[in-house]
Amino acid sequence: MASVVRSTALRAGGACVRCRKGKTKCVYENGRAPCKNCAKGMHECYLPSESMAHGGHGVSPARMQHRIRESLPSERVVSSSAVDRQVPAGPSSSVSRHASAAHEKLTPELMTECERVISKTLPACVAFHKPTFLVALKNASMEPTMVNALLTTAARHSPAMIRRYGGHGSSSTAAEHFASKTINLVMQNLDTPSLADIQSVCLLILHEWGCRNAVRAYTYLGLAARMAQMYRLVHHHNSTNEPDQFQMEESFRRTLWLIYILDCFLTSSPGRHPALTHLDVQDVSLPCLDMNYNFTSPVHVRTLSGAPPAGLKDPSAQLSEVGEFGHIVLATKAWRQVVEMMTTTTLATFSDERCVQLEQDIEVLRQSLPMHFADKPNNINLHITMGSGYTYAFIHCLLNCGTIFVNRRRMLQVVTDENFSIDLWRGSSHTHVQTVDKIFAASHSIIHSLLALETGADKDSILCFPLFMLFAAFTAGSTVAYLTLKGLAPANSSESAFNIVRDSVRMCQDGAESWPLVIPWQRHLSVMSKVLRDVKSAPRDKAREDSKKRALSPSVKDDNVSQTDTNPDAMDYEQPDVSTAGPQAVPTTEGRASEPPVPRKTGITTINGGPVAVPTPADSPPPPVPVVAKVDSPSPASPGSALGGVQSSSTGPDVPDVDMTALELCAAFERQLLELDDLAAFMGGGVGSAPS
Repeated sequence: MASVVRSTALRAGGACVRCRKGKTKCVYENGRAPCKNCAKGMHECYLPSESMAHGGHGVSPARMQHRIRESLPSERVVSSSAVDRQVPAGPSSSVSRHASAAHEKLTPELMTECERVISKTLPACVAFHKPTFLVALKNASMEPTMVNALLTTAARHSPAMIRRYGGHGSSSTAAEHFASKTINLVMQNLDTPSLADIQSVCLLILHEWGCRNAVRAYTYLGLAARMAQMYRLVHHHNSTNEPDQFQMEESFRRTLWLIYILDCFLTSSPGRHPALTHLDVQDVSLPCLDMNYNFTSPVHVRTLSGAPPAGLKDPSAQLSEVGEFGHIVLATKAWRQVVEMMTTTTLATFSDERCVQLEQDIEVLRQSLPMHFADKPNNINLHITMGSGYTYAFIHCLLNCGTIFVNRRRMLQVVTDENFSIDLWRGSSHTHVQTVDKIFAASHSIIHSLLALETGADKDSILCFPLFMLFAAFTAGSTVAYLTLKGLAPANSSESAFNIVRDSVRMCQDGAESWPLVIPWQRHLSVMSKVLRDVKSAPRDKAREDSKKRALSPSVKDDNVSQTDTNPDAMDYEQPDVSTAGPQAVPTTEGRASEPPVPRKTGITTINGGPVAVPTPADSPPPPVPVVAKVDSPSPASPGSALGGVQSSSTGPDVPDVDMTALELCAAFERQLLELDDLAAFMGGGVGSAPS
């Protein structure tokens, strides 16, 4: 948007297009856009003479803006001087492209929300340069693209933003309000993307992924990777010890590593090809310590493979230790290697030696963490006090989720054998017992970390866990529920198992209010929890009923026998979900199309949101056509959609009333895991098989 001087603030010819249409007084501060009305609503502010640059008419907005800029000598001077000085990459770079950003107005409330994202919200709090961002916010010099991207993230945490922009109280609708502005600005600047543009696309990927717009998130991932590659070609410099140059290079490196992490997450299934190649990151230093980054103290850090970084003038120079964000990158790599094993292994090609090696790699990485990042009971609380609680928890969620994946896959190989029996399992060697113990320990660690973060959360904002943390909680809860229902859990672990499942269900319920992606996970976990509760209450109910039959007279006994429901615990569990029943309980599938899951026969919900073919008892009524219809990409304006419709504040769509035994549920869960249904659900939708 060109910054055009309006010499007379109240003159009719100087009124912007929005004020003209609304027939309101157009008042500028300092004679420049935006006017007060547009600044208040975060709208683009432009004159009728500039409308072609905003409306199109067959002309590229970027090119039209370039022509307008050429007619402004003062901006050409600013542009050339900025290039000569090589302004460090950050939210205030690309001065000539966004000169009007210096006059972008943010209300104090919105500025506070942006500061919260930069200071406390992953990934911005570790991937972006806090001092530069906070100064740019204070001076109103941040690029509009980044402002809207930060507000996209903030909208999921802010009750005030949800009330104002969220329609019927939907955080996704509020976030979409700013996401649409962000992508429009990114596309206008696609010819010469700035680092802020690339960082903004990364935040958009998280937004679309959380909305379960799988194709859109995957496409944006490719866009961010290509933008980063082009930016690297244009702005490549040899490593120096100049603070400003170091900050610019480290900002780019952290952005590239953020894309790497998103690439590991969103390509976790056959058919999803990575956006980055090994060559893109092989010679790139891992992120340094936050202290060095924030205070622009130049250091050199090893690469992902352990080798010195490219361009290091003195190969014998001592390398600095890997930083906080760097440990997240390393943990992500370890988790992704486990996922690669799962996606390339069948029951016929399974290798226990490979699983042992992967587990050893995770343990080596866990032991290599600095002392203050060790997985000890009280460390999470200390990190929360110091403001690094989410970083600590994220690292260990990655490592513990990888541990669960490895040991669960080893168990699946055993339990799916045709000669498997529970008696043989219990009488076997200690290897199986250790496998179960490792899963329980990792699951407990995940839930404990998230509970601690809940306790230490800000009371004036909505707790919105990162998507991977919620997936780790789902993985912990569903796996522990499966082990208990299958009879593989230790006899003395009953209470621990129920607590883990209960907490993971609640966390996924809360997460589903902020992230539509979590709705299928929550629904599937609720089914497992319901069956687990039924199994737990069955012996107690049978003993209570037998006692009543012995004590009551025949006539009273007949009346008692006629009562069909003797399980008050199950009714208590189902009550919170009854409030969600009704027309809004089945979301529509209008709007953006995501990747549909592979069609299956109606039955229990798959982790990915579709039904799976599981036979129901003969005396049970036929299940309805998906009561648990998957929520791929409902239109923000569609009634009852997860994005814009009226939703209950509890869980979203209700838990399907499927009459299943524990054995049937376990068989369905084993089949889903072998089909990688949980990974498809993690990415936001089913994916096709890899090309043969």
